[in-house]
Amino acid sequence: MTVTASSEVGMAKKIDPSTEAEIRLGRRVSREVSVLLHEIEKEPVPDRLLELAQQLQKALGEKYEQ
Repeated sequence: MTVTASSEVGMAKKIDPSTEAEIRLGRRVSREVSVLLHEIEKEPVPDRLLELAQQLQKALGEKYEQ
């Protein structure tokens, strides 16, 4: 399915299906997952990255079980 988005000037912009799916996925990401991703991005210590990745995996698993 292709979505058409309208701009302020009345022109239409087509959004391809893969972009649409990414947009929907982004909207579903919980606050907890967003916080964990932010923490992972700013983490300089590799040992802590494993712990954060495990927390992210758990949060994503809980999100998709709902």
